[in-house]
Amino acid sequence: MRLYTFVFLAASPAFAGDGTCDELWFTRNAIFHEAGYCFSSSLGQAIFGNEGCTTKSPDLTAAQSARLDRVKAAEEGCVIDPNRTSLDIPDLAIRRRLTVLPIRSESESGCIGWKGGPLSLRTGTSHSAETLFTLELGDVVLFSHENEQAGGEVWDYVQVYDNGVLRKAGWAVVDWGPEVCEGLAG
Repeated sequence: MRLYTFVFLAASPAFAGDGTCDELWFTRNAIFHEAGYCFSSSLGQAIFGNEGCTTKSPDLTAAQSARLDRVKAAEEGCVIDPNRTSLDIPDLAIRRRLTVLPIRSESESGCIGWKGGPLSLRTGTSHSAETLFTLELGDVVLFSHENEQAGGEVWDYVQVYDNGVLRKAGWAVVDWGPEVCEGLAG
């Protein structure tokens, strides 16, 4: 039997030390970046740059505005120093490839020891989205983001850890529970 160490972070988004606020900041500002926003803060410029930016007042689509409202609600209590030049997001390189950015939730749960067989982890909430990684037997899977409804299915952004180190992440339709996990957490 494998022994797993699984650490769960505080459930409050205001707890800045767990990276939650950094994740929410990134998702919110990625929406603006996508709409052509020109960043003036050191952090915005370091993370997104200003190449191709067109405005300080972007016009957002209805979908972008709705997503922005969800992120802002989750950000309540977060304070980010705009003079920083980096974020505490272990899967930032993966998120830069996503077509749908996850929104951190206030709770976490996990599947310790995946036994459900190979499952594609994708860049977005569609079976036609690019596969980034594959969920494999024995993976330790963390669920800590809001799920998304797309194509009549519920998609989860999952992060996979190995000895406490994030190894892979992506979107998948995951029907998880005791039948596909050696153990459950959260």
